[in-house]
Amino acid sequence: MMILDTIVAPATNIAQQALAIIRLSGPDSFSIINKLIKKPIEKNRQVNFRHLYLKGKIIDQVVVTSFVSPNSFTGEDVVEINCHGGVLVTNQVIQALINSGARMALPGEFSQRAFLNDKINLIQAEAINDLITAKNQFASDLAIRNMSSKKNPGINKMKEILLDVISRIQTSIDYPEYDDIEGSSNDELIRELEKLIKITEDAIFKSNLASKSVTGIKTAIIGETNVGKSSILNCLLNEEKAIVSNVAGTTRDLVEGEISFENITLRLIDTAGIRETNDDIESAGIRKSYQTLKEADLIIHVFDSSSKNYLVEDKLLELMNSKTVITVFNKSELISNEQKKAIIKRYPEAVFCSAQNNEIDELLNKIKKQYDFGNILQSDDLIISNINQISLLKNIENKLKIAYNNFKSGFTVDMINFDLYEAWNELNNLLGESYEEEIIDNIFRKYCLGK
Repeated sequence: MMILDTIVAPATNIAQQALAIIRLSGPDSFSIINKLIKKPIEKNRQVNFRHLYLKGKIIDQVVVTSFVSPNSFTGEDVVEINCHGGVLVTNQVIQALINSGARMALPGEFSQRAFLNDKINLIQAEAINDLITAKNQFASDLAIRNMSSKKNPGINKMKEILLDVISRIQTSIDYPEYDDIEGSSNDELIRELEKLIKITEDAIFKSNLASKSVTGIKTAIIGETNVGKSSILNCLLNEEKAIVSNVAGTTRDLVEGEISFENITLRLIDTAGIRETNDDIESAGIRKSYQTLKEADLIIHVFDSSSKNYLVEDKLLELMNSKTVITVFNKSELISNEQKKAIIKRYPEAVFCSAQNNEIDELLNKIKKQYDFGNILQSDDLIISNINQISLLKNIENKLKIAYNNFKSGFTVDMINFDLYEAWNELNNLLGESYEEEIIDNIFRKYCLGK
């Protein structure tokens, strides 16, 4: 795609710091930088030390790194200027480049140009953004995995099987006299579709896991009043986020925080203690607790170890039925080993902690074990974390299943191929090989300015 203008933006934050990087990309990159230096830079890949001038006055000493199209991130001529990182000098350099013919880049425009110039696909582009915003090691590893290669093995395998099935069916439509094409019997085509549907289902399952890990698992800390929910939240966050008191009903509104482990990030929500009350404000907090419980992916259900009441009301049990639940017995310092054994007999999966003494290792280990994805990233399977991309995968799965069911029901092959072509188009949308300009603009505008 032909792009006529040259863009500029800081690739690092504008702040008081040792160094700043300013990036130029476009056909006039070399001519623009050469207007600001006395010894011109030739159009080849190199690193040069130069004085930068504005109206005949030196504004900084800089290191200029140049790249020649198509051998750059954007696929265009690119010049990167390493200048001193003061706010004033960085802005002066940017303004001098704009005065010399560049325009300020839009957020994400460098990555967008890389995509439009076929240097990266949409999966890679999303991975760049995911790497920038990664909150845990798993998110970072997944982003690097998807960013590293334009030829994603998982996608390539899906495209290869689907293209082969479409081609076999199309050949039988266009050339009905060739009815003995190898692999084109109904049973063989159905087996190939079954294989492709299984690959797609696995990709969706693993991608949903990855998405929760990357974006944060909504975690509700629930239980009756005075069981130590707020203390557990404070211990997990290692800060006094919630008010802790012996007075029942102290927590009346949701208190939130975030904690990252190696594989996951938890979005923690401390809820109001659930009990019968006539206090209108506390009742409102309890209603919020139930709503949070409905929306949560993970529930940390807290009991007071020293209490003899471990009953859970039916409404709570019903809401927790389809959730991942970790049962925690807090205040373990108040009970004997015999009492602990009795609790374990009733709740074999329970963990014990003493938030007052900052002893929550059992809970931390349980959370890590619950979300241990093992070697999920070691395979070549397609794994993505972006919600919109996962929705495209689900569309592909839906089209494949429609084609499969129609095949089994005896529909004509041209009807079956119609759904397979739609699945093919969705695969291309996933990679960005077919797109609408407005959608692409919207995708890249969420990026930071210098990327």
